[in-house]
Amino acid sequence: MDRNSRIEQEILAEAGRGRIHARLDSLGRDWRQLRSWQWSRAAATGIAASAAAAVVVSLNDMTTATGAAWWNVLIVTAGSLLTGLVLGSYLGAPIGAEATVCDTRWPVLGLTGLVIATSTGQGTLAASLFAGSAPAVLTGVIQPAFALLSLALLGWALRERLELERKAVSPSADGETGDVCTTCRPLFPTKPGPSGGPDA
Repeated sequence: MDRNSRIEQEILAEAGRGRIHARLDSLGRDWRQLRSWQWSRAAATGIAASAAAAVVVSLNDMTTATGAAWWNVLIVTAGSLLTGLVLGSYLGAPIGAEATVCDTRWPVLGLTGLVIATSTGQGTLAASLFAGSAPAVLTGVIQPAFALLSLALLGWALRERLELERKAVSPSADGETGDVCTTCRPLFPTKPGPSGGPDA
């Protein structure tokens, strides 16, 4: 191995370590931000996570199904927790990071994926959607793929919400105000104030 190739390998290793450290730093900031939430946001997170778990379990009959895979409980728990955190981030969001109707699509898609991933039996949503596939392919490939994709989508949605909040409360170094969606309606609209003075 000559010196140039060894230097190239060291540079690539440093770049890889830099990405890993940046990712770990980002996760640390997200964790600190979650720990700083007010009790009302934490309570909303718990309520939303419980409601999400109840919805997924009731839609796919996990309470009555005898052939449910062991990992279904883990997937529902993790997905419900992520959904609760995303929905909890909608309450008390700082100005500039208010929840919009567009923000609700990611938890809805994630929960739909969880229902498909954890449903068991013949008359379920997954069996109906993938009627032509063999049961072994459905339970061994399709449903685990839906589970991983749903958890990844919910994790991404949470990370984006936390990043939006961080950008809303952090001063910008270059004076940029950030991206603002002009077509989204607020999820919790405020009442407009009076349009005129006392004579109006």
